Amino acid sequence: MVTPRSFRTRVRLCALLCAFAAAAPAAAGSLDLPVRGAGLSFGNSQTFTGLRFNLRDRDLQSIRGVTVTLWAPAREPSGSIQGLSLGLAGTAADGIDGVTLNLLGCGADRVRGVAVGGLGAGCGEFTGIGLGGLGFGGDDLTGIVVGGLGVGGDRMTGIAVGGLGVGGQDMTGVFVGGLGVGGEDVTGVALGGLGVGGQDMTGVFVGGLGVGGEDVTGLIVGGLGAGGESLTGLALAGGGLRAERIAGLAACGAYLRGDVLAGVGIGAYNRFDVGVQGLQIGIVNYAAALQGVQLGLLNYAGNNRRGTRWLPLLNLHLGD
Repeated sequence: MVTPRSFRTRVRLCALLCAFAAAAPAAAGSLDLPVRGAGLSFGNSQTFTGLRFNLRDRDLQSIRGVTVTLWAPAREPSGSIQGLSLGLAGTAADGIDGVTLNLLGCGADRVRGVAVGGLGAGCGEFTGIGLGGLGFGGDDLTGIVVGGLGVGGDRMTGIAVGGLGVGGQDMTGVFVGGLGVGGEDVTGVALGGLGVGGQDMTGVFVGGLGVGGEDVTGLIVGGLGAGGESLTGLALAGGGLRAERIAGLAACGAYLRGDVLAGVGIGAYNRFDVGVQGLQIGIVNYAAALQGVQLGLLNYAGNNRRGTRWLPLLNLHLGD
């Protein structure tokens, strides 16, 4: 039975332990209450297994269990945390394995598990599920990552969603940006509210306004337009499509323009200044050199004989 007196005694003991926890970091010490190799720690215990409370970590070595800190490390992050780590502003270590939840932010050289930062989170290498209120970033991100404003990383594998955008260098997986998605090498699926862009892109790319890249292969859909040095696959746009080389099927509502077409090109004004191998369908079709067929109101094949270069409805050149 808990008497009023015993209750007051416990409250005083708890208050004393909390006061020690706040003062301990200054002395780099801790008060540990071990039970069978684990237990309860108040203060800057550098190596501990159990439930640990500390104001601010310093020279951390190895913590296993549950650790609660109020502020970011006093020095450079060090050591490892395994288990559940809770913080107000910036739980950090060389390595974190498990679940880390922070009101403001969290970070580490390596995180494996679940990382949540109220404002944001950043790390060198991340594997797991990450959520940043404003943003999430790192050098190497693998798993599912969501940033309220954005997500960014040098290398990204998995699923990334950014309220405004997602950007990186080497990106493989599914990427969704409220405004846009951009990267150097993108493989997979990329959806951008306004646009999607990159250099070497392979997969499915959908941009509310447009899609652009140097070498784009796969399904390409731009609300207004799409373009690049090379478009290969199925390219669709409400407005226009333009690329130096287009291979596959390209269809748009207005202006289809390029140097070379190998496949099928459909557009109101359909023009290729080097050559066409395949089929052009449009109101006006223009090919500097045609190896194939043109269907349209007016068709031009520059390599036809005089008198057959401009023809209505149908024009063709099947070989010399």
